[in-house]
Amino acid sequence: MPSSTSGATVEGINIYPIKSCHYTSVQECQVDSMGIEYDRRFMIVYQENNRFVTQRKFASLSLLRPTVNEADNTLTLSAEGQESLTLPLKQDLNKLSQRNVALWEHKLDVYDMGDEAGEWITKFLFLHRKHDRQNNHSVDDPIGENDPVDPVRLVTLDDPKKGIYSRPAHPKLDGIHSAFSDWSPISFGFSSSLEHVNKGLLETGISKGNQIPMNRFRNNITIGGTIPWEEDQWLVAKIGQVTVYIIQPIARCTVPSIDQDTGEKDAWDGKGPTDYLKLRRKFADEPAHGQFCCDVIPLTSGKICVGDKVQVLERIPDEFKQGPLPPVA
Repeated sequence: MPSSTSGATVEGINIYPIKSCHYTSVQECQVDSMGIEYDRRFMIVYQENNRFVTQRKFASLSLLRPTVNEADNTLTLSAEGQESLTLPLKQDLNKLSQRNVALWEHKLDVYDMGDEAGEWITKFLFLHRKHDRQNNHSVDDPIGENDPVDPVRLVTLDDPKKGIYSRPAHPKLDGIHSAFSDWSPISFGFSSSLEHVNKGLLETGISKGNQIPMNRFRNNITIGGTIPWEEDQWLVAKIGQVTVYIIQPIARCTVPSIDQDTGEKDAWDGKGPTDYLKLRRKFADEPAHGQFCCDVIPLTSGKICVGDKVQVLERIPDEFKQGPLPPVA
């Protein structure tokens, strides 16, 4: 029988038109079988090997601001020190060349947005190479002082129903695909749980007295009015017009150590928020990672608005519940 979480509401909605670039805050969004419309429908890849490019290496990407204007059918790229570039938001894909690109283990057939877009973003990375060296947070992929700036391309995708792009979001949920997000079509963050994280950052001294905002985790929808970590027990919920399936907590990389408005790395020891999450938020299925926010799959289409109430329709049965591993002292 459905149960309500009293007072749980949508506090904020962020859309990321280009994977790993800056966010746009909106008051409402339309959800379809690929998640939130215009969210991560574009991605930067290396021109030579077609692998995806993210903030894991280039912290400056948080300063690249994409703006969507549906009425004018435009996607505008803006950054300090460069003239803005305006591209078609929706284009005739028959006029674009195809690429087969790599996003984690997936090989995806996508469309190249053209030379002008690729050259603009390559120039952006060139202009910010000093910033990226100073704010590099990837131990496995550092940026050397004399490393060249490899040319990149901007790619987009087609509706999976047309048979070109395919990235199923779940093996048992036909017709639902992820765009260029790391895994699920949508991600949720919970304000009360972030408050708990910030309290722990202060108590452990990991953050040197600093606290972090929700946007560090690049989630789409922020929900307030819950008990901390209540989301660990959610399975199915309805928000606005949309019913969603909550899959799992998200294993975090080091990107939350980057200020999403300045592109600067935290002046903390170690890996910032990730270090704390590894202490207090490790789960048995991924014991090497700390986890925060939730991967979510839409089961229906419709609109979600800031202020919408959240109704929990189903919780994880007791026999399948799991919590984080015991905290490390």
